[in-house]
Amino acid sequence: AINNKSWPDVEPIKLKQGKRYRLVMANSSADQHPMHLHRHSFEVVQIGDKKLSGLLKDVVNVMPLDTVIVDFVADNPGDSLFHCHMQLHMDYGFMQIFKYIG
Repeated sequence: AINNKSWPDVEPIKLKQGKRYRLVMANSSADQHPMHLHRHSFEVVQIGDKKLSGLLKDVVNVMPLDTVIVDFVADNPGDSLFHCHMQLHMDYGFMQIFKYIG
């Protein structure tokens, strides 16, 4: 789930073009989750307790019982899918959609 909701029963996350956003991905499961954001690159700013800068990705693996924090700029208008790259996890609804509102 993302924000305690599973696809397709989600409310889109609304983005404003040009604004910077932070995603905090806390994995409370025993599975790894390679999280992918379509149409954007994000900067990995923290993995666990380790702060980072300058690492740009569009997929990051969130290890079991770990937290990864990323920042991205809403700079590519249109619907963007955010999901775990593991097909079984997507089948169970581990997806979210970002929509630009202006």
